[in-house]
Amino acid sequence: MGIFRKKETYNEQMLREAGLDRVVFNTPQPASPEGDPPEAPPPYDLDDIHLGPIAGRVKSGQLDWDCVVSVRDPAIPGDHVDFTVLPSGDLIIVEEKGDGDLTPLADAIEEKIDPPYRASASRHGVDLWAVGAKQIEVAEIPFPVADALELSVNDGETEFRADGDVSQAAVPAELRRLGEPVGSNFCVEASRIDGDYWEVKVSPL
Repeated sequence: MGIFRKKETYNEQMLREAGLDRVVFNTPQPASPEGDPPEAPPPYDLDDIHLGPIAGRVKSGQLDWDCVVSVRDPAIPGDHVDFTVLPSGDLIIVEEKGDGDLTPLADAIEEKIDPPYRASASRHGVDLWAVGAKQIEVAEIPFPVADALELSVNDGETEFRADGDVSQAAVPAELRRLGEPVGSNFCVEASRIDGDYWEVKVSPL
């Protein structure tokens, strides 16, 4: 790759030949002409950032995002996108208008945190996007029906729910495996991301 330099002016040549090209003169900067518009404020406030319907308009700290970044990309259509990135790096789009490449958003997030994570992004202006991301736990659970699972084990009593209803189906072994490290009483909640990939949350009872 070639290296391009701007053309040297006659004055710059004379200064260089006189050995003065590296001297820095403390010349005051001219004041802005009266009437110039003030410097534009930041495009959004990270303490009050709108990240779409999942987040709502609440304080970012209350959302407990692991990172919030801004990305400039005019090619992404729409005003809001939600997506999840799996441990493998595969990007699953939850909500998007159009067929835009969300790689720039994911790349910016992954300078701060590693997959897996879920993210919510909103447009601010022509090409600026604000993106909040939260790291999650992902598990592969072979369960062909339902989008939400819940396994509760409390004092030896087991309750398994699918989409909110008590289910008589066999409890996936992965749900038990996830819950057992926190103790004998636990609750495991799983939300389907795509196929056999689920976002899971484990809590003791």
